[in-house]
Amino acid sequence: MFNIFFLLDLISAIFNFSLGYYVLYKDFKRTANRVFFLLTLAATFWAASSAAFRFLGVPMGQPLLEMALEKNPLAFAFNQVGWIGVAFLSSIFLHLSVIITSPKGIFKEKKFLASIYLISFIFLLWTFWNEPITYLIFYILFTLFFISCLLLSLFLLFKNYLSLKSYQEKVKLRYFLIGLLIPGIIGTALDIIFPLLKYRQFVGTTFSLYLFSLGYLFVAISVLKYGFFIDYQEVLEKIFRGLTEMVIVTDLQGLILMTNEKTLEKLKYGEEEFIGKKIEDFIEFGKQKFDEISKKLKKIGDVFEGRINFLTREKETIPFLITSSLIKKRIIFVGQDIKELLEYQEKLKKEIEQKTKELEEAKAVLEIRVRARKKELEELAQSLEERIKAKTEELQEKVKELEKFKRLAVGREAKMIELKKELERLKKELGK
Repeated sequence: MFNIFFLLDLISAIFNFSLGYYVLYKDFKRTANRVFFLLTLAATFWAASSAAFRFLGVPMGQPLLEMALEKNPLAFAFNQVGWIGVAFLSSIFLHLSVIITSPKGIFKEKKFLASIYLISFIFLLWTFWNEPITYLIFYILFTLFFISCLLLSLFLLFKNYLSLKSYQEKVKLRYFLIGLLIPGIIGTALDIIFPLLKYRQFVGTTFSLYLFSLGYLFVAISVLKYGFFIDYQEVLEKIFRGLTEMVIVTDLQGLILMTNEKTLEKLKYGEEEFIGKKIEDFIEFGKQKFDEISKKLKKIGDVFEGRINFLTREKETIPFLITSSLIKKRIIFVGQDIKELLEYQEKLKKEIEQKTKELEEAKAVLEIRVRARKKELEELAQSLEERIKAKTEELQEKVKELEKFKRLAVGREAKMIELKKELERLKKELGK
């Protein structure tokens, strides 16, 4: 029979599966993403089973009676589907917590995780064998196992949260923790502890499934908004391969581990011809040059800058300005092709030499002209000096003549004055 709870359970199943599939689709290669998908798949089985019970009209919140299951075998089948999810929820959650936190010791052992999954599988077989009537001892043991996995997982997650220094990483994990604490604590209380105390067995889902979906909303925020479970390695590799500068990563012995498309394009090699080879095979003075760089890196620190000539497939030499870094037993070469720069520099050098030569020639011509002009000026000065000297002598002669004339004029004037006086005297005598 259709009712609102059937619709809510169905939406929960679709939401849980969609979230897990989205994470898996974003990065299938990452182990954490695959395990998280299994966790959401387990929750999907649980929600789908609950939706089926709602649809078939089987009462929820009450013990499953053997009579009811015999009359409705489809309900029994969906009951077992739900147990697939419930039985493995705790073990998958613990596995996911181990992957996220990367703890040391026994948690990192594959045998430990295998034993956890084996216990869940045993509980599942137990339900398949005994349902619809399962004895109290099963619920007690399963409750202890479920709560133990839950507490252990939360311990690892909180310990990891406290050790994180990045604010962004803390925010990611905080939403994830909230999303798992809601169904983990409240859901466990409603679906495991309370039914066990009241009915001495699990009785199916009442409202804890919706708490699970509510918790997954917080996980969805962590995934969609902050990129939790999204590995950016593929993005970084695309950026790495798309860099416009040469990038080569080698081990301490010079074995090439990674490179980008620009390097292969410049050196005209295929990736399979380049990766796994010694870098000394592609540089001028091969081993000698690589040993020199290695020694300098170890001596002066983790960064070295210098020029290295790389060899193309056709053995053409291409000069690169290289910055080498030593990081975690890896040598990273980042270089820029300076062939065009050197050619332009050489061209400028020749132009400067040509201009210098032209300037020197112009300077020589100018010096010749200056010397000729200087000679002309000296001759002109000498000519002027001679003319001045001649004019001076001429003027001196004229001055002498004028002085002579002056003397004559002055003498005549004195004579005239005497004659005038004599005339006056004679006039006076004649008058008498």
